[in-house]
Amino acid sequence: MKRHKEFNFTYRVGKKQSCKSFVLVYAKNHRGEVHVGFSVSKKIGNSVMRNRSKRRLRACFEPLFKEIKGGYNLIFIARDASLSCDFAEMQNDMRTLIKKAGLMEERG
Repeated sequence: MKRHKEFNFTYRVGKKQSCKSFVLVYAKNHRGEVHVGFSVSKKIGNSVMRNRSKRRLRACFEPLFKEIKGGYNLIFIARDASLSCDFAEMQNDMRTLIKKAGLMEERG
């Protein structure tokens, strides 16, 4: 997601799931595609730390993209703990949140 309009829609209509590293806000969209956005507040740190946090979130999400049901907008909002937790833990938290939200494709 890149447009402000999509972010606002998702924040307004969406539901939330959270863990210590980040928050997931998700909402059904009308396009049938998965749109993903990543948000990091200035409270997290300077621009270097914020960009690093966004890169890590994107890298964690990339292998999970194929497993998500179509037709949703997702926003991952980083928390302070996302800077200090290791990559595997972050990816596990992300998978858990997506499953808890019921957004994983049923396999099998």
